[in-house]
Amino acid sequence: MIYLDHAATSNPKPAQVVEAMTRYISQDCANPGRASHPLANDASRLIFETRERLLNFFSASDDAHVVFTGNITESLNLALKGLLVPGDQVIVSSMEHNAMMRPLRQLEQEGVIVTVVPCCPNTGLIKADNLKAAMTPKTKLVAINHASNTFGTIQPIAHIGLLCRQQGCLFLVDTAQTAGVIPIDMEASCIDLLAFTGHKGLMGPMGIGGLVIGNSLQGVTIKPLITGGTGSNSELEVQPDFLPDALESGTPNLPGIAGLNAGISWLQDKTVDAVSQHELTLTRQLVKGLQAIPGVILYGPDHTQPRVGVVSFTIKDKDNGEIDELLAYEHGIYCRTGLHCAPAAHKTLGTFPNGTIRLSIGAFTTSEQIEQAISAIKQLAS
Repeated sequence: MIYLDHAATSNPKPAQVVEAMTRYISQDCANPGRASHPLANDASRLIFETRERLLNFFSASDDAHVVFTGNITESLNLALKGLLVPGDQVIVSSMEHNAMMRPLRQLEQEGVIVTVVPCCPNTGLIKADNLKAAMTPKTKLVAINHASNTFGTIQPIAHIGLLCRQQGCLFLVDTAQTAGVIPIDMEASCIDLLAFTGHKGLMGPMGIGGLVIGNSLQGVTIKPLITGGTGSNSELEVQPDFLPDALESGTPNLPGIAGLNAGISWLQDKTVDAVSQHELTLTRQLVKGLQAIPGVILYGPDHTQPRVGVVSFTIKDKDNGEIDELLAYEHGIYCRTGLHCAPAAHKTLGTFPNGTIRLSIGAFTTSEQIEQAISAIKQLAS
């Protein structure tokens, strides 16, 4: 098996992630904040340690908060639906994933003003000038996908964040394809809200994600998606009004948090810079190899431009689905075809409605595997 579907989820996970989850389930299983016995206290410490590790990992301010969710889709819904009210304007790029666009289209029906700024039809990059031109006195939030899950385009979040700070609006970043893959500094990039998921670049399991809320939102009310038991203020039948409890109800995913904690620890030991360089080197190898194959059409930034390890292509006069099936069942190369839950991105680069074939690289991908993938695609293209 050659696994090239890391944009969907990373595989395999580091051994210490498996060990941490197994240990929690087999030995340390307890509900945090609901009791004072040693196992419950250990669970509370694990949550605290993971929150602190995440704040450090994303270079967030000391008084920022980490709210755990089930995945980045829930995180984005929490930020968008918790902040925006009818009459507010939110600005997004034309490269967004449906995890962003579907909740926004729902909010649009309720009176929120959704403005989509077109991106470059060749690279998918957004221009800060176009973003600024779309801003109005009603602009409350700019929400941007840091890197495209379909074409690998990396948006200039530091420039966008500074613009938002100057214009007095909030900045939300979707880091599904970048957290753990390229360094992210919330303070330097003026990020107010950072949504992340555990099961991709952070090397954790599925079912755990979160929202990092910066200090610029102190005093700003974010409406919770759900309310209920938190283990705090149990004498009251109203939701606590302090973070993170105000936005976290019910028993948390402790096995997932244990795995996420271990995954970030593994990344900190290896360093995100090393992972980034590894994936960039292999991405350039893949792009150059595919460019040399007659009939292969590549989309998105070229090998000289900043990008994450996501490469989309089609083969002239070939069906995407058939190529995907042949890669999997004849060559053992696992990838993904279609619209990748990002129709807006495909419309931007002109690959809608048929989509593309997507190869995505991870921390454990090797140069030899990339060469085998290039060889298989060359054979299928001919």
